[in-house]
Amino acid sequence: MRRTPFTAAVALAASAVVVFAIAQPAAAAPSFPGGGNVPDSAPVTLTLTLAADPSTVSAAATAVATPGTATFGKHLSRSQVRDRYGADAGQVGRVTRWAKKAGFTVTGLDDTRSRLTITGTARQARAAFGSQLRDTTRDGVRVRAAASPVRVPSKVRADVRAVSGLSQQVAKPLIARPAAVPTADGQYCSAYWAQYNKGSVPQKYPAGKQSNVLCGYTGPQLRAMYGLAANDRGQGQTIVIVGAFHNPTVLADANATFAKNGVPALAADRLVVKQYNLPGGASGCDRDSWYAEQALDVQTVHTLAPDAKIVYAVAPDCTQLEETVAAVIADPSIDSTVISASWGLVGEPNDSAYLTATNTILARAALLGIGFYAGSGDWGDNSSLDGANGPSAMFPASSPWATAVGGTSTGLNGSNQVVVQTGWESAGNVLTAGAWKRLNPPLVGGAGGGPSHFFDKPTWQASLPGTKRILPDVSALADPYTGFYVGYTVGGQYRAGPIGGTSLATPIVASLTAVAQARSGGTAVVGLAAPILYSKTAAGKAIVTDVKHVDAGIWTPATVAGQPSGDYLLDLDAGVQSLKTGPGYDPVTGLGVPGPAYLTELVG
Repeated sequence: MRRTPFTAAVALAASAVVVFAIAQPAAAAPSFPGGGNVPDSAPVTLTLTLAADPSTVSAAATAVATPGTATFGKHLSRSQVRDRYGADAGQVGRVTRWAKKAGFTVTGLDDTRSRLTITGTARQARAAFGSQLRDTTRDGVRVRAAASPVRVPSKVRADVRAVSGLSQQVAKPLIARPAAVPTADGQYCSAYWAQYNKGSVPQKYPAGKQSNVLCGYTGPQLRAMYGLAANDRGQGQTIVIVGAFHNPTVLADANATFAKNGVPALAADRLVVKQYNLPGGASGCDRDSWYAEQALDVQTVHTLAPDAKIVYAVAPDCTQLEETVAAVIADPSIDSTVISASWGLVGEPNDSAYLTATNTILARAALLGIGFYAGSGDWGDNSSLDGANGPSAMFPASSPWATAVGGTSTGLNGSNQVVVQTGWESAGNVLTAGAWKRLNPPLVGGAGGGPSHFFDKPTWQASLPGTKRILPDVSALADPYTGFYVGYTVGGQYRAGPIGGTSLATPIVASLTAVAQARSGGTAVVGLAAPILYSKTAAGKAIVTDVKHVDAGIWTPATVAGQPSGDYLLDLDAGVQSLKTGPGYDPVTGLGVPGPAYLTELVG
């Protein structure tokens, strides 16, 4: 049965962003254009990271997460993490007294006893930490930034590992949508790979390797793609989605979409929205894209794990994502071992305090047995973006305490079998004088990957080249032109169509992990998945399926928003940047996609 073609073109989400140079912690802080100084009276909320020696925490988290160690899988309770690796009463007392004397209000110590929140003014922050705060813009969002390196006062230097919040970082949802889908003149979108293939254009690829853009996979198709049986429902599991903004129509939108998409309805009591008392109000965040992100995450998770409870932890704006993650990890009321984060910073920011603070809390997540899954990005190696300084990786995916999720272009046939699968790195062509001509710039979209500039290689990546953490670790469906059918409301208008990005791949892998835990009886916990994936792959287990390069193409009537409608062809896995799929580990798909044994071998 032919699916009704969509009636509205959807703009591609991969807008250009500014990428700041990445530097080591000792480097000077960057300069920022325009905006002037933040007014002295402006309110400022800061987080002081109080922790045990980071190397001690890292060693403990590595041992808990690494197969073969004496403590592998022996995750700690929140009270154990607090008692062993939290600040002691002396540290908290010294820092609290100093903060109050400096004019700050101490507003809270988190449940891990590693993060002390203080509030004050820009003038007090400048006096305490020796840096003027500048009012600037990053990726269209108005933020503040420290104009010079931050100094921790000598009285608390031994107790404070990092001061974060002086410079605000902007997170982007890693969501990608086709620029358009065919709607007329017999140019139908395909319900499955090569159901329709426009024959009036040159066939660059052999029969079965060229297809019209897909209409968006249904729920049953997505479940079949990853081998889920009818009883694989994620029972007893709680999956946390961390995002910015909350669309009040998210539940109604999900159920309207599920009715078209072959997915059971999501009961109201299975979706919990959690908000924390965090500062917000940053102007310029793309709220509509975050609404689409929320819809994609919720609908993907419920499709793959329909019996799981979903907690949507909502940040008040796009500068508070890492603070929301920290709040979730420290929240004793959330009984979850899986966090899905479909967002990131394009490049690792030149802010060692931010990286240290975020990495510190993610290491605690590993100790607690909480798996943190982060998308690797949607712009390839990021080198083609405005302001880019060469290839760069995404953060927090580049953290050694995250399982970084890359992306694939995946074609199912009419029997729900994978017939085309390769890394998502698409290059565009336009039909000119009867021949395909490569677009400039060529990259239409692609999963991120490559080495970190900041983090050293974790032990579980010892077999990979280089000295730095490299990503991704694993991958799943991400190409929006072979995307998942998602619906959401913006401006009072419901729209539905194919959506992708590593925003799709991330909740896929997170949900499959929850299903694997449920299969084991719900008592075993994976925690940080990456070390297990590398260990079991090396042992020859079919926990992942290697993804290799495939020559294939997708016809589409447009590749970017605003482009004249015409004939365009996407070359899959084109290698027009530094990233391309190959045998074994590669920086597009990592070790591969969840394989036949993922649901049975990941746990235990």
